[in-house]
Amino acid sequence: MRILSFCLLLLLVSCKTTYRRADINSISEAEKNKVYNFGIKNIKTCETRQFVQLSEREVTKSLATLSLEEMQHFCDVIAKRNGKFIDMTLIEVIDDTFTSNSKIYRYKANFEKNDFLNEVRIWLGTDGKFQGIIWKKWEDEYIPYKKKK
Repeated sequence: MRILSFCLLLLLVSCKTTYRRADINSISEAEKNKVYNFGIKNIKTCETRQFVQLSEREVTKSLATLSLEEMQHFCDVIAKRNGKFIDMTLIEVIDDTFTSNSKIYRYKANFEKNDFLNEVRIWLGTDGKFQGIIWKKWEDEYIPYKKKK
């Protein structure tokens, strides 16, 4: 019985998925600036309401087809809940090149009202194109994003 219990415990521990965190200092300043500026550019369009369609040279095809209505809705929700955007701070980078060929940059967003801590998550592919950007409630532990069906 002990052996069976030990085997089950070992199986449970071995099945836990871990995510490799990249050392932030090992990432070039140019890459960090590229990702930060992409995030800021997208956030600032909410304030100006001058939405720029993303080019396929900069982002993947699925991100380039993001509609202006989707961007407008996102901006309205964020502005109503959080007020004016101030800045964002890089907290960690998840190296997900094994499963999705991308690095995931996790930022904490700072707003006028910080009752609801926000995360800005940006995916940068190994080809240098942006694969995604989302806003969500901040969680201290990294939890992979799953698209709603």
